[in-house]
Formats: sequence, C-alpha cells, structure tokens
Amino acid sequence: MAGVTSRVGTAALATRAGARAERWTQPLQLIGRSVDEHLGILVLSSLAAFMAPTALVVVLRQVGVVSVGVWVPLGVSILVAMLVPVIVHSDALTRSALVRTDLRHQLGAYLDMVTMLLAGNSGYEGALEQAARAGDGLLFRQLRRRMREVSAGGRSLVDALALVAADFGLVELEQVAATASLSATEGAPVARSLSAKCATLRSTLAADEEAQARIRNDKVTPPLVGMALLFMALIIYPALGLG
Repeated sequence: MAGVTSRVGTAALATRAGARAERWTQPLQLIGRSVDEHLGILVLSSLAAFMAPTALVVVLRQVGVVSVGVWVPLGVSILVAMLVPVIVHSDALTRSALVRTDLRHQLGAYLDMVTMLLAGNSGYEGALEQAARAGDGLLFRQLRRRMREVSAGGRSLVDALALVAADFGLVELEQVAATASLSATEGAPVARSLSAKCATLRSTLAADEEAQARIRNDKVTPPLVGMALLFMALIIYPALGLG
C-alpha cells in the first residue's frame, strides 16, 4: 500500500499543483512523511471519499432502504471528496506543529545543558557532545546521529548542529552553530561566545513559551465567561418565572 501511495504521489508531484507542494517538505519531515507520500494520501483519500457515498447509496437502493436520484449522492460525493483531503492535510500540519513545539522545548533543555557544561570549563566540542547524550527525545537522537556522521568524516561537531538545524528548520540551533563557527574562524574564545549565545537563546525561547501560554489563556477566557453567563441564566430564569 505504501508503494502505491508513493507512486500516486510521485505522479501528482509532476503536475503544476504538485510543484507547489514542495514547501511542505520540512513540516512533513517532522512527522516522518515525504511530500510524494503525502500527496498520494491526499489523492487516494479524495478518491475513496468520492466513491464511498455513491457506493453506499447504490447498496441502500438495492435493498430498498432509500429511493433517491443520482444527483444527491453525486453532490455529497463531490463535497466529501473536497473536504476529506483538507482534513487530512490539516491534521498532518497540526501534528507537525506539535512536533516542532516539542523540538523547541528539547532545544531549550539542550542549550541549558550546554551552558552548564561550558560554565564547568568543559571544552566546547565536549560540551556539545555530552549535552546531546543527556536526553532521549527526537532532537537529542538526531544530534547524536549527526555527530557520529561528522566525527567519522573528521569534521567539527559544530557541523552536526548545522545539519540538525537544517533537518528540522530550527533557527536557534543554526545560530548556535554559526556563533561557534565564526568564533573559531576569528580566533575568539569559542566556549565563551557559545555560552553567551546559548544563554541568550534560552531566554528567548522561555519568553516565547510564556507568550504562547498567555495567548492560549486568552483563547480560553471567552468560552469560560460564556459558560458562566449561561449557567447564571439557567439559574435566574426559573426564579423569574416563579415570580
């Protein structure tokens, strides 16, 4: 089934509409799905949604449960075929956003660990490697994998940070890698520059998380107020009727 989905998605990717789907590459990568696979799922789900209502109505007509014309099931099929891919795509993007949020939390923990290790006079590459071993989340696993790759090639561990930043679109991690690379190139104390950058980015992440929490609280307030007013109305209305 996965092979069929990929083949259908590859064919859809070759169309003009499929070419615009390339911008979904990074969000879909966060949930372990390629663009061609995602397009295949959208196409197949649309076809299944188009066929299901019509097939159901045909069966019901055969057993005499319903007696409707061809236009009603056709209209329902077209409507469902349009809605189902939108729902599937929205669900994928929602799950991707949740993964990205979790990655930012993991990044905050990683930067905290790097900062503490650097404060303990660890070398900057040793701090980057030890901090990557401190967790089991997706970000930490990817960091360890990329660090093994660059170590095997005789490259700096800073390159592993840049690769993971590109994999997940984490701008903050890319900034850490750029700071370390620039400091090493200019002969500046890498550990000191890296520690300052990690501390700054950690503060920024904490501020962003606090702002997001306030936004979520603001969204919850109106429904709570509406529910409170509704309960008050339910309590007061019978009393007014008795009067």
